[in-house]
Amino acid sequence: MVALLAVLVAGCSTTVSMFPVEGPLSQESPVPTLQATADGIMGNSGNMSLTMPDGESCNGKWSSAAGAGISVGTGSLIGTYDSVYGVGTSVSTGTGQNPGHAFLICNRGRTIQVEFVTGAGTANGFGFAKDNRGNIFRVLF
Repeated sequence: MVALLAVLVAGCSTTVSMFPVEGPLSQESPVPTLQATADGIMGNSGNMSLTMPDGESCNGKWSSAAGAGISVGTGSLIGTYDSVYGVGTSVSTGTGQNPGHAFLICNRGRTIQVEFVTGAGTANGFGFAKDNRGNIFRVLF
């Protein structure tokens, strides 16, 4: 019974919405919203996948450090873009937040780097993503 429960929990997934805020995709009308899927959300890592508006398929991994004390540096995606496209969020050190990263490789050469923070014990969070085609995305889940 415990093994079955572990398999079911590990398979849980959530939708990750990615909104272009800079770059070629942000100039389209209407601006496309990308919907990624992240699985394994009851744990600290899993798979992430999405399909770009042009049909390009992207797959990768995400990982989060549960309950870690963090501070967001100026070279990070959140540190760089939150004051411009976010709400100027300050993420302090201490528990209660889980910093995470993901990296996706797409079948036509695109790569996407994602940086996010979730609330401890939740699958809700925010962050930013950047691809190698000049697009910056606001990330919410």
